[in-house]
Amino acid sequence: MATRIPRGYDAVRPPYLELCEGERPNVHAVPLEAWTGLPAVRVDEYHHDPIVIDAGTVVGVITGNAPANAAGKLFPAVAVSGSITAVMKHHSDGASWGLPTSDVSISSLTSVKPIGVVYQPIYSFMLQETFTNYKRNDNVGVVTDYVIQIPAITTDEHAIRAGDMVAVAHASDGETWNYGSGLSIAQKQSKLLGRYRKFDTSLNVTNGEQAEFVIGRCLSSIVFATGAADSELRSDSTAALTADGQKEFQDLNRVQTVPGLKLSGSGTAGVPAHLLSAVSDGSNNYRALTILVRL
Repeated sequence: MATRIPRGYDAVRPPYLELCEGERPNVHAVPLEAWTGLPAVRVDEYHHDPIVIDAGTVVGVITGNAPANAAGKLFPAVAVSGSITAVMKHHSDGASWGLPTSDVSISSLTSVKPIGVVYQPIYSFMLQETFTNYKRNDNVGVVTDYVIQIPAITTDEHAIRAGDMVAVAHASDGETWNYGSGLSIAQKQSKLLGRYRKFDTSLNVTNGEQAEFVIGRCLSSIVFATGAADSELRSDSTAALTADGQKEFQDLNRVQTVPGLKLSGSGTAGVPAHLLSAVSDGSNNYRALTILVRL
C-alpha cells in the first residue's frame, strides 16, 4: 500500500439542499459502505478525491446478480423490468485512487430497491483499501423523511409536477444504463442510475412490487431559469432566471461575491450553487424539484 498525498483546487458543491428537517436513520440501521467498484461521479478537487455517490442520489442495497464484493453495499437505486446492463463510467484519474480508468459493465443487473436519499457526498471506499493512511467516510447515511430540493437532470425528472408521487428511475429489460463521470448530456438525460421519475402504475418491475419503489411526493416543480437547450447550467452562458426563479431565490443575484470563489451571487446570476448541475430540456428550461422524501 502507498501513502496518500492529497492536493486541492476547488470547492465541493453538492446538487442537493435540505429545506425541512426530518428523519435520518441511525447509522447502524443502514449499510455503512458503498460498493468499492463504484466510479467517481464527481471529483472533490479540494483534495482531488473521488465522490462515488453524490448528495441527492437515491440509493439502495444491491442484492440480485451483484458483482464481486457488492452484495449488501450501497448502490444507486433503480427499478428494473427484467434485467439491464449497468455501465460504470470510470474517471481517467482512476488509477490514482485504486480504481479502473476504463468502463466496467455489470450484466444482468436487476432492481435495486431504494432505502433513502444520500444527504452528503460519499467518497470511494477504495481509498481506504488502497492507502494505509487515508479514510474519508466518517458519516455515511441517508434521509428517509425530509423535504429536499434538487436540480432536474433527466428527462423523466423534467416531467415531474407538484402533487405527483415520485419513484426511483425505471429501466426496461435489456437496456443499458450509465453511472459515473464524463457522461454526455444525452447520457445524463436518459438511463442514469439513482435518479427520480413520476410514479406510474403501468410500470413493471422485477424482484418487487411497484409501491416498493415510491420514495415520496413532489411539493414544487418550477422552471427557475431558461437558456440553451440540452445544456448543463454551470456552462450555459445564455442562462437567465425566470420570474418564478427570481421569486424563489429573491434578491440572491444582488449579493456580490469575490470572483473565483464560485459562490452564489452576482457571478452566478442569482442561481444557488446546488442547482448549477441542472440540465435543461429540449425547450430550454431548467427545473428545480422540491420533494418530500418519505420511505
